[in-house]
Amino acid sequence: MKRAPPLLARTVAVGVVLPVHNEQELLGSALASLVEAFDQLSRWELALGAAVVLDSCNDASEEITCEWQGTLARRRIPLEVTFVTCSSKNVGHARALGCASLLAQWSRTDPSRIWLATTDADSRVPKDWLATQVVQHEAGVDHWSGRVSVADWSGHQDETKLRWQYEYERENQPIHGANLGFNAAAYLAAGGFAPLETGEDRALHRSLVAHGAFSYFDSAVPVVTSARRRARAPLGFAHALDVISSTPRVRAAS
Repeated sequence: MKRAPPLLARTVAVGVVLPVHNEQELLGSALASLVEAFDQLSRWELALGAAVVLDSCNDASEEITCEWQGTLARRRIPLEVTFVTCSSKNVGHARALGCASLLAQWSRTDPSRIWLATTDADSRVPKDWLATQVVQHEAGVDHWSGRVSVADWSGHQDETKLRWQYEYERENQPIHGANLGFNAAAYLAAGGFAPLETGEDRALHRSLVAHGAFSYFDSAVPVVTSARRRARAPLGFAHALDVISSTPRVRAAS
């Protein structure tokens, strides 16, 4: 006997923003993971949307995204996909454009009943990524965040991996645009994403908290991200790994 889906009192729409800048190597995996995450919401009567923001792409990213739409149609997932293009090479601006596109799509919906999430085009979200966020939203959470993990360390020395894991585990509540969600009304009250080339996720987090948003950090739902050497955002994750690998380790005197 199938269990009836829970009644949702606070959430009527869920949208995901995915900024893309020349991500043809990893984009297919990122989009496939989103299919699985949205599929987990099929038991609830929700409006579902995804805004793919193609920022200064001159590779096959657009073609890959169009093929993804075909996958959604074949699996009969009722997801409305919106393409947004820009030439800013600015992840903060791209995320803001994606959020604005989804909110325009649901302009007749009370923003307090809309949940928005963001991830990255070089990352894979777990199946329960969106369902977990919706459950927390129903419990009163306005701002949800989680950790990232790295599955492939090829191209890096073993010491880089160990040092990153050590430093990362010491962080209490790291904030990543690849693993972030928020109530749309709280997002608007906080002023949205700032057009920053890097750190836009932490800036939004600070603003949400300053505006009284109820935040929840969930370490149990990590997003798998890339440890590539070539950075897309200055001072981003790839830059942090390069700093670790190029900084000599200070060893305690024996």
